[in-house]
Amino acid sequence: MEEKDNNTLSGFHIKSRNGEVLKLYSKKYTWHIPKKLRGLNVQPGDVVRVRTKKRNVPVFATEVFREDIEDTGENYKSISALYTRAPKEE
Repeated sequence: MEEKDNNTLSGFHIKSRNGEVLKLYSKKYTWHIPKKLRGLNVQPGDVVRVRTKKRNVPVFATEVFREDIEDTGENYKSISALYTRAPKEE
């Protein structure tokens, strides 16, 4: 059986500015990873871009997983890009 790519991520909006200590909003949200971005292999700890009504905002990914819409019936907004990768452990 073919393993499918992760298509969903959960995380928090980032409210800190460049150069500040990372501060996150307290409410966790879930987004869809579109097919064209699944090849980026988004992982927990990565920062992605999400489009809101007013602007693009960074989101800190805490979970990345596979979810079938047929099973859950959920419809999430999509991420639009990958900002930065989480640092690699050595």
